[in-house]
Amino acid sequence: MSAIDLYIARRLARPFLASGATVILLLSLENSRRLMGLLDNVEKPVAVLIKLMVYLVPEYLGIGLLISVFVAVAVAFRGFAISGELDIFASIGLSPARLLRVPLLFGLAIALLHVGLRAYAEPAGEQRLDALGTSIAIGNLGLSIAPGEFLSPRPDTVFHVDAVDRRTGEFRGLFLRNHNMTVAARDGRVINGGRDGVLLRLADGHVIASKPGGRLEMASFQTMAMPIQLLAPKSVRENARHRNDRLMLGDLIRTAVDGPIAAERTAARAALGSRFVTAAFIVLIPFFGFALGVPPKRSTSALGLGCGILLIVGFVQAIVAIEDSAHSLAPLFQLMTLIGFALAAFVLFRFQRSQGPGAIEAALMSASRPARQISRWIPFDRMMMRLPPTQKSMLSVGR
Repeated sequence: MSAIDLYIARRLARPFLASGATVILLLSLENSRRLMGLLDNVEKPVAVLIKLMVYLVPEYLGIGLLISVFVAVAVAFRGFAISGELDIFASIGLSPARLLRVPLLFGLAIALLHVGLRAYAEPAGEQRLDALGTSIAIGNLGLSIAPGEFLSPRPDTVFHVDAVDRRTGEFRGLFLRNHNMTVAARDGRVINGGRDGVLLRLADGHVIASKPGGRLEMASFQTMAMPIQLLAPKSVRENARHRNDRLMLGDLIRTAVDGPIAAERTAARAALGSRFVTAAFIVLIPFFGFALGVPPKRSTSALGLGCGILLIVGFVQAIVAIEDSAHSLAPLFQLMTLIGFALAAFVLFRFQRSQGPGAIEAALMSASRPARQISRWIPFDRMMMRLPPTQKSMLSVGR
């Protein structure tokens, strides 16, 4: 690589890493509250929360790679334009196509990384996430009990202990009531029952069971092990896309070719098309970054950056919608969507190259001027005079 190529690569690296880390952090913060709601009965919630976050990183990274590539290319060429380096590159005979060589190679490498993430890392993370969620539900990760408080892990279950030894995990003075049984025991502890979930090993207690017809039976015991489910099972409505997200590439290909049900084969083919079309779209992103990231002369507008991010989000939503439809022609529709965006990238690049740097940004700014002029014609002051005092103060704060 020449010195200019290395220089461009260094200018791409910092915004790429910064934007990728920002996307992962924002998505993690967005879902942290929902994840914390699953850990009410876990003995060590912080450690389990960290595991959940780690298993979600491949999914967040798959989303963040598209945004990061666009931001890296757009910010790099925006910096070149503002500092006048684009003019220097043009004066020494470097065309826009030559300057895009490193970003295109960079996009190709990220596309291959994205294929690996969607083929192996993300399905593995989803499988481990499901296993961890099952362990939480059946209580394999322990039971957090506050002495003296009534714990209701299920709508029909009440759990109470008088004291807990945190070092050994033993508790004293247990009271348990569910829909057909009441148990009182002198002491006991929670143990892992494997596939049976959580087991309560109790000692010196009594059981009152309600039989059909309202008859009650009472029995005493010296030791007893009884299963208890900590969380009520939740009905999970998963579509075919969510199920296919948990399949490795080889399993997905086998389902697409030899699946026993026609609907499963169709959904698997749509999932394969989504993975490879999205990866191919990453190779096109440097063209959008160059076209939408360069501002006009003597301007620092960032309108093109916002439009580029909306364009990428629109592509992802379109591909996901086609995959959710599970249509027999879904791969063809996804390929046509990719071709349409490829034509748009080619047109934007040719327009920028023929009209000069910042031409697309200037066109976007010109297109937005009528909306700004219309907003100026609206008599906000007169409208404010006619409003009651309370609404007037609210609108003034909003403005």
